[in-house]
Amino acid sequence: MKLYAQKLLLPEGLVNHRTVTVTGGVITAIEAGGEASADLRLPILAPGYFDLHNHGGEGYDTTSLSMELLEKFLLRLRRSGVTDVLITLLTGSGNVMAEELAFLRSAMELQRAGKLGGTRIVGAHLEGPFLNGAKNGAQDADNIIAPSVEIYDRYFGAFDDVIRLVTVAPEMEGATELAAHLIARGIRVQAGHNLCDYETAERAFESGFTSVCHTFNACPPIHHRAPGLVTAALVNPDVYCEAICDLLHLHPGILKLLYRTKGAERMVVISDSTMPTNLPDGRYFYAGQWAKVENGVKSTLDGALNGGVCYQDQAVKNLISIGIPAADAMRMCSATPAARMRLSDIGEIRVGAAAHLVGLAEDYTPVVTLIGDDAEICHE
Repeated sequence: MKLYAQKLLLPEGLVNHRTVTVTGGVITAIEAGGEASADLRLPILAPGYFDLHNHGGEGYDTTSLSMELLEKFLLRLRRSGVTDVLITLLTGSGNVMAEELAFLRSAMELQRAGKLGGTRIVGAHLEGPFLNGAKNGAQDADNIIAPSVEIYDRYFGAFDDVIRLVTVAPEMEGATELAAHLIARGIRVQAGHNLCDYETAERAFESGFTSVCHTFNACPPIHHRAPGLVTAALVNPDVYCEAICDLLHLHPGILKLLYRTKGAERMVVISDSTMPTNLPDGRYFYAGQWAKVENGVKSTLDGALNGGVCYQDQAVKNLISIGIPAADAMRMCSATPAARMRLSDIGEIRVGAAAHLVGLAEDYTPVVTLIGDDAEICHE
């Protein structure tokens, strides 16, 4: 398959008039020109988006354990340009979360067998239960527990093939030991839902915490005499910072601050989408609690924000609208999350990389999503 792009996003930036050849699911050539012989002609071609923090949408939630709902969600996610996703589990009881992991393992097996469509599930992100209950946000405070190697192994130790990322509050007793245990198993660790001070955060980053969960949200605010975890992350050039870019969770000025301090190489765009995304206004029960949607904004009944309101395609448009260069906005949805997860086969358009690609209209709306040799036209 040959895909001609008026603008192609390469690691070095946007270039004009290139044709990408895909053979056997792999990018095998990138050449100048070639419009006449192309199978698809696109205004823009970029690496497929990779969402590291996504709880569901379209009526699917990780507690539903429904392959039908999961596939509906994955198909819609793919039409938004997302080729890869970490399904993120909210805090629940150990037994419930283990059931959810077993379900995701089955879904990943079905995808490898070609029996489940949509965006590829890379694995799971555990956003809990090892958090600070004082910063639970929309999480179930009753099931938040202190970090513990013993408890982790009891409920989650059998899922090394599924778990890719775990969020932990670094100031909690046992956090350092659990982080070391996870890192030894090849699992990434990030800080989140915390009341961590600056010095503790510095030690956490030195010990293997490498990112911050939805930066600024469920974190202590920056104070000039108590800078906290966010400041420690901003001044550390190696730390990745997740950012919900729906222009609701973070003010445009904060998004610009993240971009200016972390750059496109360390700012990771996430959706933090939840079950009611794209559903009508109303009340919904999921993950063991009620939530409401009013004018598209999701919150708990007591008013706490409950998940992002858009997928990464709209996040790219939002970032461009506040002055962030388009190439960097797209990178922060593709190359940066792939690098954060140390996945070298996706996130960039280069010879030898997997053909996980999104074709975009001039206004950055997805028009086609390619996963391997399978191209799907996007219909909104």
